[in-house]
Amino acid sequence: MKTTDTQPVIVTVAPTTVSRYLEASEGVEQTLGASPGPEFLMSLAVEHEDAFELVDLFCGEIIEALRQTTAAA
Repeated sequence: MKTTDTQPVIVTVAPTTVSRYLEASEGVEQTLGASPGPEFLMSLAVEHEDAFELVDLFCGEIIEALRQTTAAA
């Protein structure tokens, strides 16, 4: 196996954690009109405990990128 190969990891997640990420995904969708889904957010949040902090970071990065694209046009 190469070091660049990836392997799926299956973990048990508490129901409260799942519901927080579902809510966070809905928050992204309300802000941006679409969401990559709670699983994607959870994969980004390995070191974050607060799902809503991640929503703010995720949306902020996308909004900033859109502003830069608009300003350049």
